[in-house]
Amino acid sequence: MYASIILPTYNEAGSLPRAIEALRAALSGREDWEVIVVDDNSPDGTWQIAQELGRADARIRCYRRLDRRGLSSAIVDGLSLGTGERLLVMDADLQHDTSKVPELLAALDTADVSVGSRFMRGGGTGEWSRRRLLLSRLATLACRMVLGLRTSDPMSGFFAVRREAFLKVAARLNPRGYKLLMEMLTLLRVKPVAEVPYVFSPRLVGESKLSGAVVWEFFLSLAELGTRNLISARFLKYALVGLSGVGVQYASFYLLWRYVLGEEAGTFAAIGTAALSNYLANNSWTFSERRHSSTADVLRGFGLFVVISACGAFINQSVTWYLQHLGALLPLAMAAGIAVSTVWNYFLNLDLTWKGHARPE
Repeated sequence: MYASIILPTYNEAGSLPRAIEALRAALSGREDWEVIVVDDNSPDGTWQIAQELGRADARIRCYRRLDRRGLSSAIVDGLSLGTGERLLVMDADLQHDTSKVPELLAALDTADVSVGSRFMRGGGTGEWSRRRLLLSRLATLACRMVLGLRTSDPMSGFFAVRREAFLKVAARLNPRGYKLLMEMLTLLRVKPVAEVPYVFSPRLVGESKLSGAVVWEFFLSLAELGTRNLISARFLKYALVGLSGVGVQYASFYLLWRYVLGEEAGTFAAIGTAALSNYLANNSWTFSERRHSSTADVLRGFGLFVVISACGAFINQSVTWYLQHLGALLPLAMAAGIAVSTVWNYFLNLDLTWKGHARPE
């Protein structure tokens, strides 16, 4: 069956030609394949190299994305463009074992999804540090416990899927971060998943994509998938920012009241400091793809954020008083007030403060 190999790239000019040659060698016994390079307008000209390779071999296509960025969304775009009955995803940095590509494709004879696994017998993580290995093991354990996934490597970026299986869930995928396989397996609920062992190779060029932000995104996505999207990762970010704002307010009040201002002035200054901190954190993290960048947008956005937060504070207090009047214990009444006001603030900020400011991922 015809196979489409998806290579998401960003600044992979040094490794892409070698990755293509390795794929040609691995697939030398068959002609029914294509390679789709999805490049996020790499500054190093990776897309130009992909286009040159395509001119020499019509089976190689390049999709240069100018409007957005992100690994997962690049994979989804590539899978959508693939014309093959079998779709395979791998990196172009030579860390995935291209010799395993035929085996992964063949495994789709009996399964909807096949995964290149580093953690089954015969696989390996190469030169990973103990910290990275521990994080990956914990992520796998979390996927098993929260999502019920039984594959040994649910975070693998080296996998294949039947086209009809991908199309079943394509509209429901939320391509963000580095967890697309985890999300796809959760939505498909495929049993069993075919696994092919491979050893993760050392990176020859470029830098690792693993960072603290990636770890955060994983756990937020895990919560989102574990609650069947009842709680979104964006809402969890917003709630965490709000929680950090409480710390900022208390710290600011203590410093300002003790060293600069009196109690009343210090209170107002601390509230303003917390509001500014929350706005900046939400602008750069929670709503990063809608980020305000110009001075006018920042001023407008901060003004709306303050007004909405003030309304939320009134709602918080009103709910607390009302539930106390009905006889609820103060801690429970306060918790309900915080919950209602947080939801109010989140959706109004989503629809008003950060509406219509879409930016590349």
